[in-house]
Amino acid sequence: MRRIQILAVEDNYADVHWLKMLLDRMGLVYSLSVVTDGEKAVDFLLKRKEYEKAPEPDLILLDLNLPKLGGIDVLRAVPNFDQMPFCVVTGSERERDYLKTHFGIRRLAYLVKPLDRDRLLNCFRCYAHLRPVAEELARG
Repeated sequence: MRRIQILAVEDNYADVHWLKMLLDRMGLVYSLSVVTDGEKAVDFLLKRKEYEKAPEPDLILLDLNLPKLGGIDVLRAVPNFDQMPFCVVTGSERERDYLKTHFGIRRLAYLVKPLDRDRLLNCFRCYAHLRPVAEELARG
């Protein structure tokens, strides 16, 4: 299995810890970058400032409730967001329809916390380059 580069845009360290535990239990081979606010997320994705040499993420887990810029503002600030592998991670169903209508975020790419294996695998399946990884993890 190839190494998956994941960007977690999350300000809650407990949620980042839970994500790491989940990924490890799933047996995923991964590298994890974490940014803790929306401004840093935009800089990371646009490779600005300290993130000029940031790795290209295979998957972006975007919390909606962030300091400085919220997740929706991050999507608005990234010109080619629709070509990026975003999965929204949030504590409520509240924004699901809005994100689908305005940003095309698919149902399976909208994850309500706490994350679990099945939700994360379904998120992987939203993106062609991650489907083989999801199927390999699902089998084993």
